[in-house]
Amino acid sequence: MTNDSSSIKPVNPAANLWDIVTAPSLALERVSTIQTRSWWLPALLALIAPILHIALTLDLQIERIESNIALRLSVMPAEQANAARPMMERMLQPNVLLFSTFTQVAVGLLLSWALAMLILYFGIALLGKPPKSAGLWSAIIWAWIPFAIRPLVQLAWNAYTHSLVYNPGATYFVATGNVVEDQQNPLYVAATQIDMFSVWHIILIYVLLRVVGKLGRGGSLFMTALYMILMLGIHVLPSILTKLAGAE
Repeated sequence: MTNDSSSIKPVNPAANLWDIVTAPSLALERVSTIQTRSWWLPALLALIAPILHIALTLDLQIERIESNIALRLSVMPAEQANAARPMMERMLQPNVLLFSTFTQVAVGLLLSWALAMLILYFGIALLGKPPKSAGLWSAIIWAWIPFAIRPLVQLAWNAYTHSLVYNPGATYFVATGNVVEDQQNPLYVAATQIDMFSVWHIILIYVLLRVVGKLGRGGSLFMTALYMILMLGIHVLPSILTKLAGAE
């Protein structure tokens, strides 16, 4: 599944982007060996695409947040709701919403990439030979391309339907219709992470383990499954803790 590194030639970033879709093994080997600094392009796309999506659907986003705030306030005691209302209403200011989105996306990406780096580096080192850090880092960020494309596809759908995606990912199968309860349900939160883009990302991680980590099929499948469980667990953990705290 790997190529002779001496036969791999550098290409421009746009060609890397095309190859990550059409020839992922070649692209990931290229960016992990001879173009390790090319990670700036997928990193920039991963940062800009979600912010662009929010900015171009701002009215719809504010409308949804207003609806969610109203639902949350309706289940609070009157005194607590009156105290929380001004803070929640400040969240509806466009500048505040855009800044908070930028902060959440930037911090979320850095934490996700760092966690992925830890999982994959030590997993590969335990099952085989430790990979080069620079090459692995570049390959990981290129494997994030599906999550950069996802907001752009959603944006096209939003423009066509003039609405936001109501049930993201696989939540259609577990949603109850109660927004407040659904967002606190670990199963619902897990389902938001499951769509064709996350499946594509997992496939790229498997390819990465084969061509960058030099693992066999069994080791790659094991590490892919472990990676998927750990990354999903990080997303679901806050809702589990919230649910446990509410049960006490």
